[in-house]
Amino acid sequence: MISLRGVLVASAAAALSVLAVTPASPAVGGRERPRVGVLFWHDSPNDRVAFEGVRQGFALAGRDPIFEVVEARGDDSAARVALRDFEARRVDLVYALGTGAALRARDEVKETPVVFTAVTDPVGSGVVGSSDGSRRNLCGTATGVNPGDTLRVFRAALPDLRRLGVVHDPGNPVSRGEVAAMKEAARSLDPPVELVIRERAAADLAEPGVLGREVALALKGTDALWIPIDIAVYGRAGEAAEAAAAAKRPVFATAPAASRTAAAVSVTVDFHALGRRSVVLAMAALRGEDPGKIPVLRPRSYRVILNLEASRRSGFEIPLALLASADEFAGVAGGR
Repeated sequence: MISLRGVLVASAAAALSVLAVTPASPAVGGRERPRVGVLFWHDSPNDRVAFEGVRQGFALAGRDPIFEVVEARGDDSAARVALRDFEARRVDLVYALGTGAALRARDEVKETPVVFTAVTDPVGSGVVGSSDGSRRNLCGTATGVNPGDTLRVFRAALPDLRRLGVVHDPGNPVSRGEVAAMKEAARSLDPPVELVIRERAAADLAEPGVLGREVALALKGTDALWIPIDIAVYGRAGEAAEAAAAAKRPVFATAPAASRTAAAVSVTVDFHALGRRSVVLAMAALRGEDPGKIPVLRPRSYRVILNLEASRRSGFEIPLALLASADEFAGVAGGR
């Protein structure tokens, strides 16, 4: 049997082969099919894609779990009740999809192993205290791209980038941590980039016209708009893109959903692959290994996605070097 440490440092191809050839683990708790409680905190496309990766990962591992899926839809009480119910009924494993689900699983699930995925910054958001391991019953995968790498791609797209506007909900732990990390990384660039930050609560941003007005304010004196991983913003990416086009400013993004509709340049990770890789951790937990000793599994790379239609709307020309090195062209069949 390949050791967990060996799996964690293996290449992507090796990780897939491990899943494909590892024999099915013995029955868990007397059951041939492990029972897995799954919590979605809200209707995030990233979380949906990650869960499809989880399903595929289990299939590659030769396991067919019974998934009990709960949709909390942003209801804190419903999420906590579901998590306590999972533990009371002694499911074999809990999967927490996204930061909101992981934070509540941290609080409510005391003994059952928990695996989280689609969590941008597990340490910064407080899901775990250290990337070396939680020292308790949860482990999982981080999805955040190194902010320095992200900013270098943005500057490759716009060499004169000096000021970057962003709108986000300060009550969202994902975007709050991501914006803080980007702000710190932006200071260390040469020359530095200044983040111009506009903060509004998600409820306010849901009101007609509010996001567009906030984007317009964020773009005053700035060179581009950045859409972070904040559902209140990327869920209305079209409105943000319209305001940016009116200001003749390009849109950059780290939110995958925005790459399809609004952002000329996006730097993202493959949520499906991360969900699939998280099954390596789930299988270890089902075998009885201590989740608290498992380091956070981080993405091996990032993807640069270009959207030429979004670029055209803002009158922005993507440099040839970035065009040549892109991983994918949104909306183009056969994008690599």
